[in-house]
Amino acid sequence: MPKPQTPGKKIMFLTKLLLDVKFCRQEKISDAYGIHRTVYSMFPPQEGSQRILYADRGPRRDGREIVILSGVQPELPPDVQASTLRIGERFFAAREYRFEVLLNPVKCNPKTRKREPVIGQLPLLNWFVGHAEQWGFQADPETLELFVRPSLSFVKGGHAYRLHSVQFRGVLRVTAPERFRQSFTAGLGHGKAFGFGLLQLMPVQQ
Repeated sequence: MPKPQTPGKKIMFLTKLLLDVKFCRQEKISDAYGIHRTVYSMFPPQEGSQRILYADRGPRRDGREIVILSGVQPELPPDVQASTLRIGERFFAAREYRFEVLLNPVKCNPKTRKREPVIGQLPLLNWFVGHAEQWGFQADPETLELFVRPSLSFVKGGHAYRLHSVQFRGVLRVTAPERFRQSFTAGLGHGKAFGFGLLQLMPVQQ
């Protein structure tokens, strides 16, 4: 019988899986929506109301590597290579972490009230640094890097979608531990249902 969890301190599961070429062909995974559909099919429908975060680490010669953060373990398809770690309280004891995160940086146009992508290296850096405080951390400016990735494009329900995609990485220092934990479990920014916002972390040894 599993041990009861402390209220508000839910254990999370980090799953790394490899979708090989045969599986991707069989499941017709050809775009961002195909990956979204595949990831969400690994969870019961009611889990959709909970946050499921994932990151597509890109195509490899032998398939695609996906990282998933969830409140329950995914129900993996047969013959899919995977490993799962339980993330408990000890993981959040560090003060600094190396991080990597794919984000959909947007701003609100004051005239149209619509979201627009943030463009340009300096505006993107300022956007990230400005949001980091509300996410519970500060990014070390000496290590902070960004890489503009190809936009995610897909068709869903007859509508075409295009999501601005930027990868940030570096070293962060936790400034508000509880807010930082909430940001990690809930994800950062917009587009989380399509592979954005999963903060991939590695504690820095002091």
